Formats: sequence, structure tokens, C-alpha cells
Amino acid sequence: MMIENSMFYINFEVSSDSQKRCVEEIKRIGLDDIMNPIYLLKKPIIDKKADYDYQDAFVVLMPRHKMIFINFGEEGELFEEFQDDFIDDIGYIAKKYDFINIVGRPRQWREEFVSKIQYSPEEFSFQNILKENEITGDELIRRGDILISLATGSINEAERLGLGVPDNILDQIKRKIILFDGEQTKFIFDEPKKKRITIQGLAGTGKTELLLHKIKELYTDDNECRIVFTCHNVILADSLRKRVPEFFNFMKVEEQIQWEKRLWVMRSWGSYGNPDSGVYSYICNHYHIPFSRFSYNRLFDTICREALSRLNQIEDFQSCFDYILIDESQDFSEGFFALCEKVAKKCVYVAGDIFQDIFENKSLTVVNPDFLLNKCYRTDPRTLMGAHAIGMGLFEKKLRWLKDDEWEACGYDVKREGKNIELHRKPLKRFEDIDMSESDGITIIPSGEDEYLSTVLGTIDNIRACNPTVLPDDIGIIFMENIDANFKLASNLQSMIKEKYNWTVNIGYETKEKKKGTLFVSNRNNVKGLEFPFVICIMQNALTNDFSIRNSIYMMLTRSFLTSYLILPSAAKNIEILKPGIEFVNRKGFLKVEEPSDEEKTRLANAIIKRTNLHKSLFDMAEEIMDEIGVTNKENRKIIHEMTKAMFNKEVDRDKLEEFIQTNCSMMEQ
Repeated sequence: MMIENSMFYINFEVSSDSQKRCVEEIKRIGLDDIMNPIYLLKKPIIDKKADYDYQDAFVVLMPRHKMIFINFGEEGELFEEFQDDFIDDIGYIAKKYDFINIVGRPRQWREEFVSKIQYSPEEFSFQNILKENEITGDELIRRGDILISLATGSINEAERLGLGVPDNILDQIKRKIILFDGEQTKFIFDEPKKKRITIQGLAGTGKTELLLHKIKELYTDDNECRIVFTCHNVILADSLRKRVPEFFNFMKVEEQIQWEKRLWVMRSWGSYGNPDSGVYSYICNHYHIPFSRFSYNRLFDTICREALSRLNQIEDFQSCFDYILIDESQDFSEGFFALCEKVAKKCVYVAGDIFQDIFENKSLTVVNPDFLLNKCYRTDPRTLMGAHAIGMGLFEKKLRWLKDDEWEACGYDVKREGKNIELHRKPLKRFEDIDMSESDGITIIPSGEDEYLSTVLGTIDNIRACNPTVLPDDIGIIFMENIDANFKLASNLQSMIKEKYNWTVNIGYETKEKKKGTLFVSNRNNVKGLEFPFVICIMQNALTNDFSIRNSIYMMLTRSFLTSYLILPSAAKNIEILKPGIEFVNRKGFLKVEEPSDEEKTRLANAIIKRTNLHKSLFDMAEEIMDEIGVTNKENRKIIHEMTKAMFNKEVDRDKLEEFIQTNCSMMEQ
């Protein structure tokens, strides 16, 4: 059962019948709690030292409860030493990650947070044990959760958590302790069981964060292994390369990163003149096989398959990498995955967005992940439901419909009531104990054609009034269309926000990064992987049924973890349809829509949504691609436009155009 994987984790082999019976009862009782994961450990997960000598005991960790040490052997010194070792190791981890000032030293918290049980099959009742060891009081619960996070490797940032319990909803969520669930913990810390491991999750389920944790574990476990972290998008690759050393510093990795020797962060293709610029270019250089440049009739998938064919002809083939981790796997096809498997000695980790795959009409039998992350830890569940509804047109003429198992794969519980279907999401740990009724998931705001500046400023005023501790970098402003009106709006916002609030504005499509202490303004092409408490999404054109527009709206709205504001033109007819549906979700906490007929389901199931089907001008597609890959030089952009006009017709495949532009931009850089 998926719930068993996601809410339960055990890091040892059960060694006796009595332990087995005990574990089964803990699992049965513990899994009745839909929000709190349960962990069974014989040592802190992040501790790389040898196992403890005493094997007849383990520890049960569950939020809102004490650490429960259960002994299956004789009472005496060995069990006491087991407890001492476990508690001392948590104390060491707390000191290493700067949590001593928050949780105190072990002698200060041991009595409050530790319980011990002598196991007896006749007397053991885990339900009673949980009741007897429940922690009450916000501050004690908070400290207990931090201790669990240290024991399970879910390391939070001590500076972010701070001291005490905040008194407002914004700071409560910003400082909420994030715990990995069982599925995430298993992915990070367990050894791979096969050559390719597939992770699928919704936006905000922490896929990239998990990959960073996995890289850190692989890098520190073996000082000889060679690791590659790759993706399709150039800007994302640059961003990931910056994030890795920041993450290593946060995780207190003491050894220096050996770039281009033990660790590479690079895009998938790369350029001929720089082998370390891409996975494919590195492979071609390392194995002395021809490097294929872009041509109109050949896709990257074809080129990867040709490279694989050449590698298969090499006698005594030796892998050039140990591990390859692929982010945003929905941007790739099987040829690239197979090539990576060939050159990786141990494992290829493939992480992608299950909603994007299902939305693009891939069946679950094709997706079939090893790890399914369908709990969105970034975004208020109401925001995620509203974003799905707008993206799929559920309140209007539906653009897409999922089968029950596909809804469930996306984290929904499906209920039927007459002709209506209800889609519920389970509450998540990040929003537990917080009165979310004080905020809206999504708020739709109409704006006149000449009123966007005042509408955005009014929205900021409202955010500031409701959230006195809000900071500039708590707000992201994202506009949909790459049009002059929006670029002018961004410029006006930069000056007006500085004048009105004394806040600095960071124009993201120019800087290509999120800067601390600044309010972020950008187009939709430069927000992947970012998150903010509040997001203001701007559309100056009508919200049509164009699949790329709907997909972008879904992506933009899910950048927030508290509230998303969607500003639409007042003249848009669908505002009056969308608003009641969104308000219902905000008020009731679930989606309620009329279920399509069987005939309509067949039509919707055949509504294949792929980037190759999007109707855009050649100029617009080229502009969008150059924004994505970070082409800022105006002269180079002009040259690219001239080249694309000469090479392609109006019905160009976007994938081919993207490869053409990337290749020629790489040549310009040489």
C-alpha cells in the first residue's frame, strides 16, 4: 500500500518473532494517523558510524510523542547503553547543525522526551503507549519534532526555525518543521535495488530537494564515486550548480567539492568545444565517438540512441560515471535514459512531475514510478486543488479528465455524490495546527486594462495589512505573457515599490536568480523551482483553452505556499465561472465538480496535450526558448531570429526548434 510506504519507515531487519509482532502492531495502529509519519530506528539515520552492539531494542519516533525505546531482551546495562548511545548521538547531531540553543543538551531534554518500554506480548498495547507518551504544549511539541528531524535526517535550517512559537500564520508556516515521510526517507538513505530508480511527484513535493540530499549521501559515503546531476534546461542547470555548494554548506559537508572530477552539474546535451558542459558532450569526448550537432530532421532522442549503439560496440566497456541524477525527467525521452544507464556503473535516478506526465496523456502503466511523491509539502492543499482545476478547466468546459487511479496517484481521495465527484486531499504536516481559514488558497482579482499597476500595488497593500511581518522576498510577482505591456509594468513596479515601501525589486528575467531581501518580479519562464509565501500572477490577455497557457497557470499558482493571487482582465468571461469554484475550494477544502459522461471522458482522454501541439508563432516560440536558456545579448537574439526564419516554417516542432537554438547559442559562446 502506498500509504504504508509514505507514512512508515524502518531502517533495520526484524531479528525475532517478538520484534515482528511488535512492528506489525505499531504499523497497524500508527498508520491510522493520516498526517504523522512513524519511524522505527536502531540508530539515527544520518549517523554513519557502525551499528550499536545491542540489537534487542529499537526506538519508535512519531510527532507529538516522546521517543519510545522498546526492549526485547533482558533489562539491564546493555539496554541502558543503547539508550545512552542513541541520545548522545542525537546530541552530537544537534550540536553539528546548530540546534543546541533550540533543543538544549541531552541532559536538559532527556526526561521530557524519552520513554522506555519492556516488551511483553501479553501486555503490549501500542495504542495505550501512544496515549501515555503524548506531548502537549506548542513549545514541547515543536522541540520534540526537531529531535525527530535530527534522528531521521530531515535536517531543517536552525536559523529559519528560530526560538519560540510564532504568533502569526505567515511565520508559523515559514518556521514549521518539515519532516521527511517514509517514502522520502527511504529514497534518500536506502541503497538502490536496481539500475534505474524513478521518482514521480507533483510540483512542490520536494523532488529537487530529495535529489540534493541523495547527492550529498552518495558523495560523502564513497570518496571515489563520480556523480552527475543533469536536466534539460540551461538556466535550471546553472541554478542547480549554485544550489549544490549552498546545500553542502548547510548540511555541514566538510570535504571540498571536486568539480569535474567527482561531481558534475550540467545540462543534458552540451557543446562540442566543452566536454564538461553536457552529459552527451562528455560521453562523446570520453569514449571518442562522434559528437552530433543539431539538424532539422534529427531529435536529441535519436542522437542519444546512435551514441548508445556506438558504445555497445566497444569491447571491455567501462562506465565513466557511478551515478546520474536527472531532474525534470518529463523533458526527456527513453533514448537519453538508456544512454545514461549505459555509462552509469551503479544507478540512474530519474525524477519528474507525475501531473505533467498524466496531463500529457501518458498512462500510469508508462509512468509506474518506484517512488510516488503525491503529497505537496510546499503548497496549501487548497491552492494545489484550485491550480489543478484551473489548469484542467474543471469549472468550465473540461480540457482533461483523469481516471480514478490517476487522481489517486496525484494524491486525491475520490468520492461520488450523484452526478458530482468530490476530490479531497489529506491535510499535511506543514499546515497542521494552523488556522488556514485566515487566508485564501487562490484569490481571483479582475483588473481593468489600464489598472494593472494599481491592482498589483493594492494586492501588496492587502498582503502587508494581513501579515505585519511580511518581507520583500516573501512575495513573487509573475506575469504570463512576454509582451511590452508586461515588461513596462515590471519597470513601473520596480520604481513604485521602491518609492512606496522602500523595497528593492529583483527583475528575475534579467538576473536569472532569486535574491534575498528583494521582491521578485519575472515572467513565467524563470520561476521553475522557486517558492514564496505569496504569489501574484498576472494575465493581461484572456484565459483561453490553450494547453500551454493552462499548464503555465498551474505552474505559476503553485509557486506559493500560502496564498496565490490571479489577476485577470475584467473583460474575461470565465472570471464569473472560476470565482465560485475557487471560493468553494477555499471554503470547503475540496473540489466538487460534475463528473463527465462516459462519452465525454473518451473525448477528454484523447485530448493529447504535448508541447508539439501548441499553436504559437515561430517568433514567440523562439523568444520563449531564448528566455528559458538565458540569452540576454540583444545582437545574439537578433541573429537567432534570422537563423530560425531561414531554417524553419511556421509549423515547426518546438523540441526541434529548442535544440536548434541551444546548439547555435552554444556555438556563439565558444
